[in-house]
Amino acid sequence: MKTASLLASTAVLAAVLAAAFLSFANTYSGESCEVVPGSAGECSDTSGTLAEENGKWVYGLLAVPVVIAAAGLAAIACCLPKGIAWSLAGLALAGCLIAIFSIGVFFLPAALLLLSAAATDRASVEPS
Repeated sequence: MKTASLLASTAVLAAVLAAAFLSFANTYSGESCEVVPGSAGECSDTSGTLAEENGKWVYGLLAVPVVIAAAGLAAIACCLPKGIAWSLAGLALAGCLIAIFSIGVFFLPAALLLLSAAATDRASVEPS
């Protein structure tokens, strides 16, 4: 397996792992206290996943970086023009930078691996 394909495969794996982590990890936590006159009060801790707090639509959002990384792998593996792999890598990085303070930081390794794959790809067709 050539280096670019290996890097792109690792980018897909990193994106899948980030999406799985964000799907199942408790990303929200909080504490609420209720004070009743004449008593000590009662506090409770709460936590939840992205889907529990925002709805099931977030799974579609988490799938976008995985699809971009998989498309980058397909572009490199099928020896498509280099511009396609570079465009997908740039799109992945742009998405990470736009969402860097929320979920973008989790997908940054996948974007950087995809950029590395596009940079080391030697088998792609040069546009004429």
